[in-house]
Amino acid sequence: MDFNVKEKYHLSQRAEFFVHHQQLDTTTDRARFVDGIFDRQVNKSLFIKLPKWNPKSFKNKSEKQKREIRKERRQQAKQLNYLWFKQMLDSDKGFIEKMTLFWHGHFACRTIDDPYLTLEMNNLLRNNALGNFKTLLFAVAKSASMINYLHLRQNKKGQANEDFARELCELFTLGRDVDYTEKDVSEIARAFTGWRTDEYGKHLVVDRIHDNGEKTIFGKTGNFNGEDVLNMLLDNKHTSDFIVTKVYKFFVKEDVNKEHIKELSAVFYDSKYDITSLMKFLFNADWFYESKGQLIKGPIEFLVGFGKMFDLKYPHQKAIQGIQYYLGQVLFDPPNVAGCAGGRHWIDASRFALRLRLPSLILNRGYVMDELSPELDEMLAKKQKKQDFKFSEPINWDQFWKNNKEANLFDLLIRNENNQLKENHKEVNNTGVIHLLSTPDFQLT
Repeated sequence: MDFNVKEKYHLSQRAEFFVHHQQLDTTTDRARFVDGIFDRQVNKSLFIKLPKWNPKSFKNKSEKQKREIRKERRQQAKQLNYLWFKQMLDSDKGFIEKMTLFWHGHFACRTIDDPYLTLEMNNLLRNNALGNFKTLLFAVAKSASMINYLHLRQNKKGQANEDFARELCELFTLGRDVDYTEKDVSEIARAFTGWRTDEYGKHLVVDRIHDNGEKTIFGKTGNFNGEDVLNMLLDNKHTSDFIVTKVYKFFVKEDVNKEHIKELSAVFYDSKYDITSLMKFLFNADWFYESKGQLIKGPIEFLVGFGKMFDLKYPHQKAIQGIQYYLGQVLFDPPNVAGCAGGRHWIDASRFALRLRLPSLILNRGYVMDELSPELDEMLAKKQKKQDFKFSEPINWDQFWKNNKEANLFDLLIRNENNQLKENHKEVNNTGVIHLLSTPDFQLT
């Protein structure tokens, strides 16, 4: 199947944040181009050197020492935020990191205060990002990160805590109000009683606080445990429907086409939840290429894509974390268990104004905080003292033009068909590029 350059731009931006024209595979066969994206991915675990965890030693520390340790951990988790952000910029990791970012939003879990949990969850998501959803679901459910976040430690026989059971159904598998009742949630919570991790994060089930009684879940009665429930959820085709709908909204468009969802769900369910099969089918579908310009870039997508465009090093860690906060998406720190709403929720008056200014700020040596609107300044004043975050670095324009030799710059950078804007940028120089990147059109992918 012939595959033109506009379609290559579209796929490359959706799958890998951004790819220069000269880096595109020259094949005109869509399936080969798609396979090439998968073949070149390198799975590199996030890593930071941490002290070997010694829970007994920590318990014996004074309160002052514990506060210092917690402060240090928060700094280490912030460093991991920066390291992951930087890893997304690598050309051989774009798609696997994009998929990790997707699962990071799906299994939203706040770990920003604990580098050990941050590493556990992030690497778990990455290692399964293109694997099997069943394996991923089981791993997340048994992780110390999720067990801590959704209060499974408080889930005991006779005192069931329903937090995990509810979110498992509503946010991780079936979706809201689909094929389950409040009674099902209560019974599912009983099935997960006793789920814990030991002091070193290894999953275990404590039998003395696990409810071994019969439970009626989804109309079936038995002495079900947590793994039984996970398998029941995977057997239900609505789980496949729900997952592919979220994939569709992340990679295709917010306005869901039910026929497309049926196609994707059939592939996903019949493949026994193979994520690679799902994504290859999606990227080879004709309708995927009809969705150009119908998604709003998330803050991380915006910043990483921009960084790849100009081979930026983003040397200022505080600036990266600050701008994540201002734009509304902080890695490892979701607003709640549902994660960021995304789509049009990324854009409000203040954040939109900041997005439009960022290209000029970065490329023309600006300071982010000096340029903020009064509305955003007022919002930030309630949270923290105003700071100046340097957010610029030298740009190698010669390399940019070399990387995109013979490219139509409008088609490379802009996804929608704004004919007036296109007419005004037939011949684009450095200033013209900055202007294109500062338009509302550039916010779309």
